Amino acid sequence: MTDTDNSGSGRWTETVALAVVFGLASVPWTYAFVAGFELPLWPSFIASASFYAAGGGLAGLKRGYASNAAGILYGTATLWVVDGLLGGGVLALSVVVGAFMFLASLHERVELLSFTPGGFFGYATLFSVHAAGVTAFGYSGLAGETLAAAASMLLGAAIGLATERLSDRLASGEATSK
Repeated sequence: MTDTDNSGSGRWTETVALAVVFGLASVPWTYAFVAGFELPLWPSFIASASFYAAGGGLAGLKRGYASNAAGILYGTATLWVVDGLLGGGVLALSVVVGAFMFLASLHERVELLSFTPGGFFGYATLFSVHAAGVTAFGYSGLAGETLAAAASMLLGAAIGLATERLSDRLASGEATSK
């Protein structure tokens, strides 16, 4: 196995270029989130994966993040309804989760939200941020947790776009021929 294509051009394959770029980007990315931004790291990686799974490019950025954001909002609404309006409990949680998962499953019908797994990723991410008690931008409670999840996922989606663009340049030889 080589790290270049088989044409003899010396160009990197798309896979190797992405692996190198993503691996190198992950170092300052992790450091910035853990030591600087005080945002949870894991949602950014989930959003970056959503970006790629939604097809990449600007369309993947829009569909991936919009679906993630919808899931975050569904998660926030779930916790608000269950804990705030219904007083908690496993049965209330189960019914409200079922209602929002029904909605998330219909995302295919809305172009902007049509990366359906992204809604589930955002939903699960909000629950994990809530469980960890991570907040952002001076807001506490559910508002701070929602902001932490949304900001981290937005940055992760943007990092996904940046790594895609740079790895595409490397694979095409554009970044190395100048």
